[in-house]
Amino acid sequence: MSTESTEHDEVWGDDWGDADVVSVAGIADPVALVKAHIVGSDVQPSNVTPAGDRDRGNHIFEEVGALLPPYPPEILVKLWEHSNSLRQNVDAYAVNIDGHGHRFEPVIDLDADDAEERVSDSMYLERLAEAEASGDPAAEDQDGDPYAVPEIEPPTAAEVRERMKLLDRAMRLERARLDSFFEFACLDQSFVALRKETREDKEIMGNGYWEVLRNAGGKIAQFNHVPAFTMRLLPLDKTPVEVSVQVKRAPLTYDTIKAFRRFRRFVQIHEGRKCYFKEFGDPRVISSRTGKVYASPEDLEREEGDQGAAPPPATEILHFRVRSPRSPYGVPRWIGNLLAVLGSRQAEEVNFLYFENKGVPPLALLVSGGHLAKDATKKIEDFVENRLKGRQNFHKILIVQAIPAKGAALDANDASRTRIEIVPLMQAQQSDALFQNYDERNIDKVGMSFRLPRLLRGDIRDFNRATADAALEFTEMQVFDPERSDFDWFINRKLFPELGIRFWHFRSNAATTRNPIDLAGILEKLVKASILTPGEARELAEGIFNRNFKKLEDLWTRIPPELLKAGILPDDAEPPPGTEPEPEPEPDEDPDAPEPDPDAPEPAEEDEEKAKKKRRTDRDKRTRLGARYAEAVKQRDLRKLARELVQLRSIMLEEEKREAVTAANTTRDADNVEIVELAPEEFAQLVTATPAPEGS
Repeated sequence: MSTESTEHDEVWGDDWGDADVVSVAGIADPVALVKAHIVGSDVQPSNVTPAGDRDRGNHIFEEVGALLPPYPPEILVKLWEHSNSLRQNVDAYAVNIDGHGHRFEPVIDLDADDAEERVSDSMYLERLAEAEASGDPAAEDQDGDPYAVPEIEPPTAAEVRERMKLLDRAMRLERARLDSFFEFACLDQSFVALRKETREDKEIMGNGYWEVLRNAGGKIAQFNHVPAFTMRLLPLDKTPVEVSVQVKRAPLTYDTIKAFRRFRRFVQIHEGRKCYFKEFGDPRVISSRTGKVYASPEDLEREEGDQGAAPPPATEILHFRVRSPRSPYGVPRWIGNLLAVLGSRQAEEVNFLYFENKGVPPLALLVSGGHLAKDATKKIEDFVENRLKGRQNFHKILIVQAIPAKGAALDANDASRTRIEIVPLMQAQQSDALFQNYDERNIDKVGMSFRLPRLLRGDIRDFNRATADAALEFTEMQVFDPERSDFDWFINRKLFPELGIRFWHFRSNAATTRNPIDLAGILEKLVKASILTPGEARELAEGIFNRNFKKLEDLWTRIPPELLKAGILPDDAEPPPGTEPEPEPEPDEDPDAPEPDPDAPEPAEEDEEKAKKKRRTDRDKRTRLGARYAEAVKQRDLRKLARELVQLRSIMLEEEKREAVTAANTTRDADNVEIVELAPEEFAQLVTATPAPEGS
């Protein structure tokens, strides 16, 4: 046995917790069951051995040359099972990081405003990569200037539009493939359940494993969860292997390059069965029985088929780990607080065993003035050891008998006479759990290893609305989101190229923490401020009420209410019925008006034409500003929105001012009178003939 194995035995012992912990707690040793899947001929058969009873096969691992992990995985699992603080932390990780599912985001959103520019850039990069691969001098740097643009012909607008049509169909088909693949990525559980189980293994033992099965075409078809405590790593192979690696040369296009990698193999030993696996991406043919490398499957069948049925080729393993700088294995993040985990367990056992091994009775009957009976001592020992333990004997009392001494006085007032006295012993008993402060501090230490607040560990003491929101926001930003990003990078960088996925990104969903009342108030304010349209508000309201609303196609759902009230509509919209402007009435002709001189200028008509033209110009300008305002609302550009509103207000104020001046001039012209010169006698005669008003 190696030195490292000896150190393990000294630290952990051979049978940690078999009698002391499991039997005391009354907990049977759990059995983890994972079925191996035998899929049809189109998919590789699984080589995973299902987990069952405990299998201490470290010596077998050493015989095959496997690397010993820094800490025995099976003991780490037992610690997790028996700890009063680890499970809630691990569950919080599994639920918040991997338990909310996933979504697919397009690499280029064809509905975005800059879709054409991004597709054009992608096409240009594709042409540039082709030119570089063919050695075209146009793709080289111009005079060594790093900022010079290579002289590659950019795509035309027609080519971009044609590519977008093709992309639209290709993206829909690829999305359907993705949905189908992740729906059936695991045979007997969901992809979310697989992620959660792997997260638990990773946080408990520091390592998690997936088996990758491929179909007849060499494409990934299925994933299987591998029990982490049954897996071991072999040393890196000394000879590097040439592999083909998919890298992106443009946002929508992969390129294949050659690279050299050193792979390692894996071995699973359980219940005496040994099985080898190869690392994900290893193109070699490896025997699942012996771990030997062959040039082809035919060589494998020829070499090992003489021993009976030829073993299937080794399947691939994906290894997830909490990185350790000193080992290819992962190390659980709570291992630094191992003593806190063990100390809390011991404190729990002490408090639990008090009810079974209570050593002090609640009271005693003492007899004085004599001596103990013949068998009194033996009875006391038997009572304490056998008749005091357990809940059923919690209130039993101890009676001690005494025999009066010879010559003892019989007088009741004599102090030497025999007396019986009841003495309570409650002050000597344990009144409450011990080590509570110690245990609480240990639980906090373990929680700090995971960087989780008490709220996420099930402890809601000393929390209010503000502190709870702050704690959840901090944990999401500092803990959960980075872990999800690492997993998403792995899916997008490792699996999607193998699946041939080009147009979509994998994104893990986060928990949605929202207050429906607050969201409803925000939506109301945004709609009133013309930042959101009623249709957009209805879409957001579906998440508040957790129900789907009927899709409305009416015009009013696409226009902010304030603009709709002002009659400002988009250029392509027809005004609602009853909102058309009334035609301006034609001016009445004056029958007493003199005949117009055909040679004389017509200033009135010219002024009227100018006024009509001015009104049309202002109306067109208002319409354009309204359209620009609606566009600003659509794009959520608040500065542009404010600028358009100020211009619109200025135009309306100028029009109101002009209308007021026109109305004043019309009133003044109507009050004009004709001035006639009269002689004095004619004026006197006119005054005499005119009756005076009453009361003058």
